[in-house]
Amino acid sequence: MSESLDRKNQLDIVEVRGDLKLLSERLDVIKNNDLVHIQKGVDGINKILWAVGLLLLGQVAFAVKTALWS
Repeated sequence: MSESLDRKNQLDIVEVRGDLKLLSERLDVIKNNDLVHIQKGVDGINKILWAVGLLLLGQVAFAVKTALWS
């Protein structure tokens, strides 16, 4: 009886170890692949926001210049 229980416990341990390895691989994929793509998207949005901000600053500067010297 105890031999079959030991064998079942060993099989359960092997199964848990396999699940842990699979989870570790999936975390690596998320960390190394998915997060890189998300970061590239955020960087693109950041560049667009800076460009829009600079354009708005230019428009405000032009409006101030026109209002003061015209």
